[in-house]
Amino acid sequence: MKNRKEMKSIATAGLLGLTLSACTQVDPAPDFESAQRMIAASTGEAQVFNPLRPALTEAEIDAILAQGLTLEEALNLALINQRDLQANFHAIGIAHADWVQSQLLTNPSLGMLFRFASGGGGGDVLEATAGLELMQLWQLSARTESASSNLDATILQIARLAGEHLTSARQAYFEAVAAQELFRVAQENVTLARDLANAVNTLHTAGAADALALSLAQGPLLSAELAVRTARIDAAESKRALAQALSLTRSVENLELSSALPSPTVLNDSADELVAQAWEQRLDLRAIDKTLNALAAQVRVEQKKAWGSVELGASYESTDGEDGALLGPALNLELPIFDQNQAQVARAQSQWEQMQKLQESARVAVAQEVRSQLDRVQSSTQDLAFYHERVLPQAEHSLELASESYSAGRIDLTALVEVQRQLLEVRRGLVTLRLESATSFAALELAVGIPLSTPLVVAAEVSK
Repeated sequence: MKNRKEMKSIATAGLLGLTLSACTQVDPAPDFESAQRMIAASTGEAQVFNPLRPALTEAEIDAILAQGLTLEEALNLALINQRDLQANFHAIGIAHADWVQSQLLTNPSLGMLFRFASGGGGGDVLEATAGLELMQLWQLSARTESASSNLDATILQIARLAGEHLTSARQAYFEAVAAQELFRVAQENVTLARDLANAVNTLHTAGAADALALSLAQGPLLSAELAVRTARIDAAESKRALAQALSLTRSVENLELSSALPSPTVLNDSADELVAQAWEQRLDLRAIDKTLNALAAQVRVEQKKAWGSVELGASYESTDGEDGALLGPALNLELPIFDQNQAQVARAQSQWEQMQKLQESARVAVAQEVRSQLDRVQSSTQDLAFYHERVLPQAEHSLELASESYSAGRIDLTALVEVQRQLLEVRRGLVTLRLESATSFAALELAVGIPLSTPLVVAAEVSK
């Protein structure tokens, strides 16, 4: 009974293989669309690059940047225009081609032999054999399953890679916005320092301040002007880094970034809950699952190769003699005496066991990554609240008191300048904390694998 089932399976695979071979087309479009759906589900962004659609033109990019660049526009460009992501997307087409190839049978062979009588007078012989490798029919199902799982894994990997590109672009945008704000803080500090220098100059003109006070007032102004130049360069470099993340070649130093740094997001999920979500939703973990399936199928392929090869066909012989042509079946067997494919079976088995351990290692790494990023988010949120509630009001109040005391002659200029410097550092620190809050939350979303502000459920299976 077992042999009958195996023969029936081989016959079915053979018919399927012959049918597919006759009508096979290489069309990766459904796989590209599957990747797009996964990217949209895991990132919350609907517009995603498709290799089969036209790329953005310079005119379309000009229209996007005409009124400045919002965060949403930057994220759209990151998923549509980013060249590295576009290049990696073609890995799906490569994996699709491998999947199609796995369904094709080896072409049949045709051998011909001509023999001519050396003495003339007839007796010439024509021999011809045509054969088809049969054992590949037995391997077809496992081979196709392996390639299909590899294709699914590739789709998941590219979708995860898109999420990483998106997070990098988001963080680059936040860093450019923060640098832009620090530049404005530096400009405002110049205004304060100039007002102070002008006030001292007025007092000096009236004879109420000496030359030393006038000189001391110029120092902070010169330092503030130098800080503006440094801040301008930092802002320009941050915008260039953003342009690179979006694959923009144009000058962006004067590009206005119109989205502000986001407010902190309060999370009610515990670390354990977020880890559980990450284990379920992370596309790279699901890609490892598919790779394990592919390797398990490859083990079965190698095990089936141990039987060697069987080529079945027809033989034809024609002579000039009176006996006519000879026609009959032809069989060619490979005898697995010396090589029973033991090495390749062991190799495939070891690869499967290795990937199992890598899967366990990846889950550990994901768990600790989520915990680390959550700690960063919580810490930056608490620090930011402390700055808003205590540090900044205290620094502003101190400057107000110091200005009044200086005007009344109770403190000297050096003390006023020090209080002003402290306020500047607080305002810089506030921008830095807002940046840390924004980038850490983006990193946490990437670590979990889904948008946390708007929870989404990623599709459970890859469809072709």
